[in-house]
Amino acid sequence: MSVAAQVEECIPYLRRYARAATGSTISGDACVELALQSILDGALGSSLPITQPTRAELYKLVDIHLDHVSYSGDSKARRAILLVAMEGLSNSEAGGVLGVESDELDGMITTAQAAFQSKTAAAMLIIEDEALISAQLKRMAENAGHTVVGIATRAAEAVQMGRDLQPDLVLCDIHLGDGSLGTDAIAELDLPTSVPVVYITAYPEKYLSTANEGPSYLVTKPFNPEYVQAIIGHALLNEVIEASRL
Repeated sequence: MSVAAQVEECIPYLRRYARAATGSTISGDACVELALQSILDGALGSSLPITQPTRAELYKLVDIHLDHVSYSGDSKARRAILLVAMEGLSNSEAGGVLGVESDELDGMITTAQAAFQSKTAAAMLIIEDEALISAQLKRMAENAGHTVVGIATRAAEAVQMGRDLQPDLVLCDIHLGDGSLGTDAIAELDLPTSVPVVYITAYPEKYLSTANEGPSYLVTKPFNPEYVQAIIGHALLNEVIEASRL
């Protein structure tokens, strides 16, 4: 595979990481674009053959720019969880991305988990038409100390529940069984900006292929509990941090 093809293949996942880390589609994508520009500049300024970057090296290039848009002391620790739980990097790879040794990485992950548990209890609305998946999501949320205030299986039901229950966060499957879209429900709800929406899909590339479009938080099916809890915790803490800056 050529260097260009490898980088292009990784772009949706770099966006997923940067968007979740910043809590913003636009800010996250800007960090990815800066990383890609640095690769291009390096290629244009060198007469040597271009070395094919590893996946971890690409994340490291993005992470350099994330340092400049992070507003909390534990942001790097929370990125450690995203790299391991969401992006599937090994601990040694994640440590390389963040520039820390394995022992320090373990401590960072522990710090982030504690931050999630102490600061993020929330009322959640789940929009999901598959009963087994909604039950799994409910169990994950409750195990992390959150309260699930409702489970909707159709877009129209989700809109009504969202208006009645006023959740702090929404877990939203994009494609629902009756043909309706979770994204349509969220658009109709017009939630306050302080209420993050975590979208769930089996096709993440579709929603990460275009710059400055798509969700800030995306859970990819199939998922594991650490993955979901990392995204939820990150989304809620980002909103707390953003509110403190206003």
